[in-house]
This record gives sequence, C-alpha cells and structure tokens, in this order.
Amino acid sequence: MRTALTLGLGLLIAGLLVIAIGTTQTASVPAVAQHESGHAVDVGFAQQMSRHHDQALLLSRIFLQGHDSPLTALATRIIEDQLFELGQMRGWLRLWQVPLLPDIDSMAWMRLGSQPPGPELQAYLLDCSRSPGGMPGLASSAQIEALQSSTDATRDQLYLELIQAHHEGGLPMLNFASREAQHPAVRQLAERMLLQQTQEVLQISQYRRRTATGTRPQPAANTTLSSATPD
Repeated sequence: MRTALTLGLGLLIAGLLVIAIGTTQTASVPAVAQHESGHAVDVGFAQQMSRHHDQALLLSRIFLQGHDSPLTALATRIIEDQLFELGQMRGWLRLWQVPLLPDIDSMAWMRLGSQPPGPELQAYLLDCSRSPGGMPGLASSAQIEALQSSTDATRDQLYLELIQAHHEGGLPMLNFASREAQHPAVRQLAERMLLQQTQEVLQISQYRRRTATGTRPQPAANTTLSSATPD
C-alpha cells in the first residue's frame, strides 16, 4: 500500500513540477531566474521544506483513502496546496542544479541568517537535532501505521493530531525563510505558506476541540481558510 502511495505521489509531483515551472512567471509568486544560483538559505529551505511537504502529502492521502469524513475538504486542500508549493520548490532546485533532497538531515542553513540565532531559534534547532528525521513534528513510522489502520472518528482525531504537529514543526522554517531567503520569490512563497499554515493550525485546533467533546467536525460550507468560524 505504501509503495502505491509513494508511486502515486511521485507521478503527481512530476506532473505538477512541469506545471509549476511553466506557470510561475504569471503566478503570484514570481519565478527565480535561471541564471541565478541558489543561496544556502534558499537551497536549505527548498530542500527541507520539500521533505516536510512529502510527509504532509503522505499523511493526507492515507487519511483520505477509503474514508468518508467531514475533514475531506481540509485534507484535499492540503494536498492541492502542498503539491503546487512542492512543484515550485523543486523547480527552483532544478534550476539551481542542486539535489532535490538534502544529503543529511541538517538544519545548519538556519544558522546563516543576517543575525546570529536568537534564543527561540536556538531552541528550535536543538529540537531539530533531537528529533527523528531532523525536525520536530514529523510523524513516526508507528504513527503513520496507526493512521493507516484507524477508522471513523479515531482516524479523524489521529489525522488532526498528526497534521497539527506537522504544521507546527514547520512554522519556524517558514518564518526564518520569509525573513532570510535571498530570492524575493522564495521569501514570498515562505510568507504565503506561513500565513496559510498558521490559519490551518487554528482551524485544526477548532476541529480537535470538537472531537474532544465527542462531536465530529462538520464540513464547512466554503472550503477557503477565511470561511472557518470559531466555536
């Protein structure tokens, strides 16, 4: 099953990569010029956030497989948004002629900003060094298998838990890249993703409060982030 999911993701990403490279000139995030090289922060962000996106896609696709849920719109939106973002980031990495994924699970690129790392960033980097996979919030193999075998409300609850932790683990990377990336296109993408995923974390927190009281989340009338209303 996991092999099929991985293959399916690979095909989707490959197709989206072509679309993203061809359309970024007219998209809201401008393209990175082909003659430019990638700065260490830009490359590190694109590589590690691509790896981060890979797992969000895996979690969301496992969750949706054979499962009818009020959270379908949320998981589908995460897949659509992150596939497009993944296409952009891997398109840049190809233009910079660097590997699509980092050689090691290192966040050293986050030490290369215009200012020395402050206490908050130091704490995040320490968490990264202690976390399996090199960054906090990534689901373990056991958690992924648990999601795969869960059903009904239990699957809803576990997906919300895993995807919230996943998003929260990536927010410091987005915040750093939105300030420190060299290319304006990379900064703008990071800013957009930071806003989007912060909003999704708030929405997920609302859903989790409902599930904690035994009420399954209700599908929103409009699936845009702005349509989410507080309890």
